[in-house]
Amino acid sequence: MSFTRRTAQLLHEDHQQTIVVIEALDQLIARARKKAPDTTDPTVRSTLEKATGAIEEEISDHFAFEENELFTRLEEMGDVSIGEHLRSEHRALLPLGEEVGRLAREALANGFTTESWTAFRNTTGELIERMFAHIQKEEMALLPTLEDLLDSDTDMELSTAYSAAH
Repeated sequence: MSFTRRTAQLLHEDHQQTIVVIEALDQLIARARKKAPDTTDPTVRSTLEKATGAIEEEISDHFAFEENELFTRLEEMGDVSIGEHLRSEHRALLPLGEEVGRLAREALANGFTTESWTAFRNTTGELIERMFAHIQKEEMALLPTLEDLLDSDTDMELSTAYSAAH
């Protein structure tokens, strides 16, 4: 998908990067359903390392930008429902992302135990399911709305601010 407004395009690119990490986590879980994976395996380590950075930091920065810069503009234009709905999803996703990051860091340092693998698998599974649905909503509702909402100057201002924050 391609957008004419740079802000929408940057958010779309972030979504695509998040999907890559989420899919890698999904594959990790699928490959090691019952038995905890070996955290010395380079693929496992790489996936866990991506989870610690991308999930925690990227989604918190991404969510903050949307809430502080975009949802407020939509609300000023009279569209309150999109922002309210996506904010509620952010409130559910952020703690899940933080917990996945914490569990991934712990596994990188100490490996997985049966208990820690179960916790990681369950929390990550919930994050994956919710994140895919959330991204789909933003791709189909929020980003197209930005195409209509933002004029060229505002788009330049917002995209520059978003790029600087990353």
